[in-house]
Amino acid sequence: MKFGLSRLLAASFCVVAMGSSSHVLADAYPGKPIRLLVGFPPGGPTDIIARLIGKGLSEQLGQPVVVENRGGAGGVIAARAVAAAAPDGYTLLVSVESSQTRGVALNKTLPYDAAKDFTYIGKIAKQRNLVVIDPKLPIPDIKGLIAYARKHPGELNYSGTYGATSHIGGALFDMDNGVKMTFVSYPGGAQPITDLIAGVVQVGFFTEATIAAHVKSGRLKALAIAAPERSPDFPDVPTLAEAGARPMELSPWFGLTGPAGMDAGVVQRLSQAVSTLVRSPTFQAQLATIGAVPIPGSTPQAFQKDVNQEIAYWKTFVVDANIPVN
Repeated sequence: MKFGLSRLLAASFCVVAMGSSSHVLADAYPGKPIRLLVGFPPGGPTDIIARLIGKGLSEQLGQPVVVENRGGAGGVIAARAVAAAAPDGYTLLVSVESSQTRGVALNKTLPYDAAKDFTYIGKIAKQRNLVVIDPKLPIPDIKGLIAYARKHPGELNYSGTYGATSHIGGALFDMDNGVKMTFVSYPGGAQPITDLIAGVVQVGFFTEATIAAHVKSGRLKALAIAAPERSPDFPDVPTLAEAGARPMELSPWFGLTGPAGMDAGVVQRLSQAVSTLVRSPTFQAQLATIGAVPIPGSTPQAFQKDVNQEIAYWKTFVVDANIPVN
């Protein structure tokens, strides 16, 4: 009996000690600069958002947050580096769908387990995608695009990069509306948009940030926005549902993620910083300049649940849409 009581007291002491240790770590965190990895080159939308996040977190946490670009493989190179890092909260990732959820379905193997090798701290922001066409086409609206694509299956081409929303958006649109367009793959950069403007391809599914100037100048024609609500930058462009197509949300997100095994107190400290940042009017105004909106109310638990559900969804979608897996 005494032995059992001793073990119980010892176990209780360990729990209390662990909880105290977590509080100590959280109280002392951060005690030095934080590395924030981004899996894309400087100057692109993810890099711009990463720098806004880094600046905001630095202000919240009282330590420099240094953005480090590790471009390549749709964000996988940076994600792999973070998964292998010490779980001390000093190496973090601006996570995106292409490395954490959609990429799981599009790659036969990844150098990490996206569901288990990371600590998901919080979603921060998302962008909206516009459905655009070459304005020389005799297509007035989304209903006209669907009718034309049904009458001429495979004739319309849409440009993009394999695995990006410019690619997946077209595949989703095809499935949802019973049409068949042909995907023309590009390695990335501005060429998919350049060729769309030149009439080499006819349709595109691109984020507002990348094509806003071309739509406003008339070089491209926006038919709809792939989101539940209209964009304040394009108030006259209807949502897909309003335009008469199947509703579709194509909103690539950006989140804050660390290695698996991070201290719970440190995760909570970062989660609070993210929550404060997302509510900041200054941060929201900065996001608006690049066609992005904040994602309020995200928690580590909700973020992890979203990741698990999205991985399952994209795995099913890739099979249903007959998309080749790398």
